[in-house]
Amino acid sequence: MTTAADWVLATEESGHTRHFAAAALPIVIGDTQGADIRLAGVTGVVQIGQLDGVFFAQPGKQTENARLDGQPLRGSRRIQDGNVIALDSARLKCALRGGRLTLSIEARVTAGDTAPPDLEEVARASAEMEIAPVAFRRSVGTDRGEKRRVSKTTVIVASVAAIFVIVAWFAFTAKSVAIVFEPPVDSYTLPRTLFKLGVGDRHLLRSGSHVVRAELAGYYPLDTRIEVGAESNQTFRLTLTKLPGLVTLATAPEVGAQVKVDGNLLGTTPLVDVEIIPGTHQVEFSAERFLSQVLELVVTGGNERQTLTPTLTPNWALVTVASEPAGASVSVDGAPAGTTPAALELAAGFRDVELTLSGYNAWQQRVTVVANEPQTLPPVRLVAADGRVQLTTVPADAAVSVDGTFRGRTPLQLRLAPGRAHEIAITKPGYDTVRRELSVAADSGRTLEIELVGQFGEVDVQSNPANAEIWVDDRLVGVTPARLNLMAIGHELEVRLAGYAPQAIEITPRPGFLQAEMFELEELDTTSGGGYPRTITTSLGQELKIIPAGRFRMGSARGSQGFRPNEVAHDVEISRAFYLGVHEVTNAEFRKFEAAHDSGTFSGQALNGDDQPVVRVEWEDVARFMNWLSIEDGLQPVYDTTSEPIKPFRPLRNGYRLPTEAEWSWAARAAGRDAPIVYPWGNALPPPDRTDNFADIAAAEVLPTTLVIYTDGFAVSAPVGSFAANPVGIFDLGGNVAEWVQDFYEISVTTPPEGVTVDPLGPETGGFHVLQGPSWRSASVTDLRLAYRNYSSEGREDVGFRIARNLE
Repeated sequence: MTTAADWVLATEESGHTRHFAAAALPIVIGDTQGADIRLAGVTGVVQIGQLDGVFFAQPGKQTENARLDGQPLRGSRRIQDGNVIALDSARLKCALRGGRLTLSIEARVTAGDTAPPDLEEVARASAEMEIAPVAFRRSVGTDRGEKRRVSKTTVIVASVAAIFVIVAWFAFTAKSVAIVFEPPVDSYTLPRTLFKLGVGDRHLLRSGSHVVRAELAGYYPLDTRIEVGAESNQTFRLTLTKLPGLVTLATAPEVGAQVKVDGNLLGTTPLVDVEIIPGTHQVEFSAERFLSQVLELVVTGGNERQTLTPTLTPNWALVTVASEPAGASVSVDGAPAGTTPAALELAAGFRDVELTLSGYNAWQQRVTVVANEPQTLPPVRLVAADGRVQLTTVPADAAVSVDGTFRGRTPLQLRLAPGRAHEIAITKPGYDTVRRELSVAADSGRTLEIELVGQFGEVDVQSNPANAEIWVDDRLVGVTPARLNLMAIGHELEVRLAGYAPQAIEITPRPGFLQAEMFELEELDTTSGGGYPRTITTSLGQELKIIPAGRFRMGSARGSQGFRPNEVAHDVEISRAFYLGVHEVTNAEFRKFEAAHDSGTFSGQALNGDDQPVVRVEWEDVARFMNWLSIEDGLQPVYDTTSEPIKPFRPLRNGYRLPTEAEWSWAARAAGRDAPIVYPWGNALPPPDRTDNFADIAAAEVLPTTLVIYTDGFAVSAPVGSFAANPVGIFDLGGNVAEWVQDFYEISVTTPPEGVTVDPLGPETGGFHVLQGPSWRSASVTDLRLAYRNYSSEGREDVGFRIARNLE
């Protein structure tokens, strides 16, 4: 049973509907006993089938009264939506929807036949429909004897009428089409067009696709398709492509030249009947030892034969060379080329020609060879070979001149013309000049060694105090006072005495003149830093200044304005001078250690400028930076990075480190002053404008609390050194960024220690480290004080650091 889902054909008759699947087709409708749809009162049958998704109708063999849209149904005809199939008085109305066919059957119709057909649709359907035989199921009981006889006249009349109708339909619906060929052809065909009519130089063609074929001698056959549209008059212009030309390429002389056509390699000559498309082409011939030649070739095409044979110009010339005496070996650019006299084929360009003959000096000359232009070189007169002298001196590296011309430095091989005397001069700073006359035989060799005599000058060296070591060029030569006899060349003279700063100078003794040098030695003072360099510089170019030792009261008094419990006052002594960075470490300097570091921004304000202080670095990052820089500069690393947490070795090593809390406080509050100060600018509020970088009115848009009457011009951190230095030459100790110091944090000091604490290093371990000093965020009485101390275990946007180092 066919379901509503899989049917492809349905019939409706007297309110009764039947459905047929594709496998049940074709079906038979008519008066036969075995018909699928039995109709009474009709003669014959109509078969409805489907092929490749197209529905068709086909009359039974003895059925002559079947019509499709009023036209006799002969053979198989395609069914389209709206068609009406008539079988005697029965009508089958066809409805096509979604690939399904519905036949509405009216078994008895007394009115006239269906409306006249649309001839254009009939023709189109006939043209498009591929007629294929289908199996026909013969109706049971059909009377083969029943055959309607038609007269011959009726057939002829009907045929003429049908032809007339078709011609009229074609004339009415065809389009006037002109096909123009370039170049013109004698004839052409439309091989797949059934209906076509030539009218003068135009054709009447139905709308749609048409194949055009044309041939012309010398051109590729044309086989193309044109699309005729709905316009009444249309013109199509078709172009035939000319066949390539047959070109033979050779050269004179024939040297197997490489040929390129329009830059594309074609092959090597001779080339016969090479196919080249018509048109103008650039043909290049290139061969070894010949000049490349580029010619323009106009190829006519159409299988016409052409020949191109250029005469190549040699890229060499004949060069003739002779010598006196003859028989000299000739080499060109270092390669043997024959013996004189010689006629040489030399490639164009600059060529180095050399003649050699035993007993004679070699002759060399650069020759300019012009392609295809022979030349004869002037006769070469060979000169008897020079004598050779291997000259050495003790010591070596002496300058040698021959006849006033500098010839090099010893050890040196000299070539001297034979048969005459030559003046040789040998000079070296600190030694007497040596002059000799020397002659040699032709093509001879000898060795000459000369010991130079040194020049000396006296230097009287004294020091105060005496008995200092005297070092000359890093060699100990005596103690002061002393008179030294030194070679008359540059020397480094250094005087060293324990407990005193060494002194060094550069001297050049002068023969015959006594030179006196007096050294006033400065005693080393680890307290004041006397005798030590006032400034040292790291390999990154950072300056560190010496901070003298001293004693001061660290912290702040109870009850003082802004006092905090972790600031209990106590006496501290810094017993030895130390070095402290002039500036805070900048972003650019820190990125030499950690290239990816980014200090970022704060409220849209940049903190990452090259000359701004580096921030957002943890204390451990700082310790690793210090160790890295110490190693770079050949110093001992200060921090033990294998411990947990990282901590400094004790006693402190001589590498770079953070200042201790006591050192930082001493440098910020008391060093170079008569008494410690409270604020970076002094002891009273408010701060004078541009004292240092605090939370001023410029920071009002980024900070909740600012100094409303103070201005320094920076909303966040400023480039280091933007404000004045303190009395010991250190910048930004009282502002810009707060700074990490070396000490682990101790929560509070409840009772001041008795006496004086000397060089405190703070606790040996802890979870936090001390932060010292105001920053660009500071705006309150408490955190503007230099005694203000805070702590952290992480970096912040307003915390940086500076470098310190022991005196020695």
